[in-house]
Amino acid sequence: MTEAEFRTELKSLFGGYLLFGGEDYLKYTYSKEVAKRILDGTFDEFNHIILYGEDFTPQSLSVAISALPMMAERKLVEVRCVDFNTMKKDTLSALCDVLSTLDQNEHTVLIIRADNDLFNAGRLPKSPSEPYRELTKYIKPVELEFPSASRLKSWIVRHFSDNSVKFDESLGEKLVEVCGHDMWALSNEIDKLSAYAKENGRDSVLASDIEDVCCKTIEYDDFQLTNALLDKNKKLVFETLHRQKSSFEPPFSILASIVRMYSELLLVERLLKRGQTKQQIKDATGIHEFKVGKYIRCISGENPKKFKRALELCSEADVKSKSQSNLASYVAVERLVSTLCALFCR
Repeated sequence: MTEAEFRTELKSLFGGYLLFGGEDYLKYTYSKEVAKRILDGTFDEFNHIILYGEDFTPQSLSVAISALPMMAERKLVEVRCVDFNTMKKDTLSALCDVLSTLDQNEHTVLIIRADNDLFNAGRLPKSPSEPYRELTKYIKPVELEFPSASRLKSWIVRHFSDNSVKFDESLGEKLVEVCGHDMWALSNEIDKLSAYAKENGRDSVLASDIEDVCCKTIEYDDFQLTNALLDKNKKLVFETLHRQKSSFEPPFSILASIVRMYSELLLVERLLKRGQTKQQIKDATGIHEFKVGKYIRCISGENPKKFKRALELCSEADVKSKSQSNLASYVAVERLVSTLCALFCR
């Protein structure tokens, strides 16, 4: 289910929902919206049950789901901060048994808020992870990804409006450039700018306010790590990897980008050996011409056996990361990157 589809679903909530995806801020705001729709102010402290990771068991969830609401028609149960990446199969099975009882408890609406660093959905739609595949047999998945640039600008203006402050949409790009795309960070900076404008007797934000008040955030694009590896820039490689880990980017996602890069690199190397030109390689592979040129420059003067070895190392890391916890998977990726740097960045 997309975010737009879930907004429609808010009018008639029923059963359970799995909120997952890259943007944790949206999971937080939508779970608040669900609470507004379900709870009526009557004994909300009893009719809004939140189970956190340290308190969560399938049994505790079963009790929460089956308990009747107090002096109200419905109640909301939320599950937060549960590490699905390390959940044992028998626990997952027991959890699914509990979820199968939701249709017998129409008085309960369930939200599972899957934090980005604790839930790996796999490669959707073709290769879902086991937790995603099993959970979505009983509850509806709602994917909440980072908004597009246009939607983010609209959200920024709306957030300022909620603070009773005017904000020219043309300044949205500048705000994002300074503060980054993370909606949690933007939300804090918007509140700060709103307070600053009001403190100075204004009902609108100026461009200079953004420079004077906001905390500057350095962001890296999705290709920063692979580009740093191609450029043999060891310092930038580890800076980027540290940033990705600190922002809880899933280790499988980091690994996938590295695997894809070396797979394409080896393919380009083999086509070059057959005498194909850059344009012919682009047409044959569908790889962007700019990237083909970057690969060709990387290949020049290198032993082709190194690229084959790099792909073997990626495969080994992939196997290790899939069989271990999220934390151990980061270790597997870090070791892979260190080995690749030793192989290519001398």
